[in-house]
Amino acid sequence: MSSTVKPIVCVSATVEERVEPDIARLTIWFRGHGQNQDECAMLYAADARRAKEALEPFDLHNQLRLSSYHSYESQRRSKRASRGLEYGARGLLRIRPIEHDVVNIWSALAGSKINASIEVLFSLEDGDSEEAKLLGHAVAKARSNADALATAAGKRLGEVRQIRYNRSGDGFSRGGYRCAKDLRNSDDSSSIPDFNPEPIEVTCSVEVDWSLE
Repeated sequence: MSSTVKPIVCVSATVEERVEPDIARLTIWFRGHGQNQDECAMLYAADARRAKEALEPFDLHNQLRLSSYHSYESQRRSKRASRGLEYGARGLLRIRPIEHDVVNIWSALAGSKINASIEVLFSLEDGDSEEAKLLGHAVAKARSNADALATAAGKRLGEVRQIRYNRSGDGFSRGGYRCAKDLRNSDDSSSIPDFNPEPIEVTCSVEVDWSLE
């Protein structure tokens, strides 16, 4: 006995939404120069202490995560002194702009005279959750389009045969706004960048197969 293979319609749909960033990640890149290991360690410790002191009024000094300290032979060339060593380290601070003013924190760190550059990245704390909110809308959009195609072909939609959930990278742009500035030897370290993070575009795409009756 032969069986009739039901035709299938495959439809893709994409929905997008612009979401305000809810997390600001500050990265402090400590960099400096010393004549030996002990001096490098001392200078870095002083910078780290000043950074924490700057964050203390915001009760964020214990939230600063310091890591990746290292030193290496300096590439500086000087006729008057030995090249010595360069050192570097990283500090990470994650804050919610709704709870803390990024401008005030930036100003405090810039005014602390640390030998560092600062980078600020606004993003979403949970992009997967934001994307999942759009999943139902994407499937509904695909079904509406598939239903129109089925009607045009004189058919009606049957059961769902397969759903493919397509993700492009992380499914959304993590970088709503990025700003960086080197505070070392700057005559204008107190200047404040124009913090106006753009909404982040969240995208959800699906492909759905239906049988046709």
